[in-house]
Amino acid sequence: MKRLPCVAAVLLALGVIVSACAGGTSSPTYFYTLSAVPAAGAAPSGSAPARLRVAVTQVAIPGTVDRPQLVVRTGPNRVAVADFHRWAEPLREGIARALAEDLASQLGAGFEVTVGEAVGAPADARVLVDVQKFEAALGGAVAVDALWAVRPLKGETRTGRGAIEERATESDYAGVAAAYSRALARLAQDIAAALRK
Repeated sequence: MKRLPCVAAVLLALGVIVSACAGGTSSPTYFYTLSAVPAAGAAPSGSAPARLRVAVTQVAIPGTVDRPQLVVRTGPNRVAVADFHRWAEPLREGIARALAEDLASQLGAGFEVTVGEAVGAPADARVLVDVQKFEAALGGAVAVDALWAVRPLKGETRTGRGAIEERATESDYAGVAAAYSRALARLAQDIAAALRK
């Protein structure tokens, strides 16, 4: 007889779970990535042997966006975290990858660009990026403000800052991701210029 209350509690819990599952459908989750923007007129990277190895070794991002969900600004002191719209990879890794791909495209032949140090081949120059601002307004524009440094093995460190605003061409979260990608490609232009020197 002592087992009856336990069995009843289990059956009640199962009933609640089943009714919750049957009562509503959950929203699908969408995943987004940052992508490189092809550079116009850049020589293909495989057309000549690499002269300079470049590694994007560090990317720092603000804590407000260091999460799987996309974050959009809804007011001066308010943001919305989109639970069903997520980055497909950790954001700092996505930024590093997109920057490395943009740099490879913009620098073209003579440069080999990687995320992190390549095994057995120390980088001739390291790129460090500290993203101060990574904000979006749904249906509006994105803003990327970043400090960057190029540290060659020999010679002086070159530093710079990019404050970029890029208008979204679509009013959804895919438009936000695409606008971020274009903003990072513009940031890569300044870093590429420093690397060419």
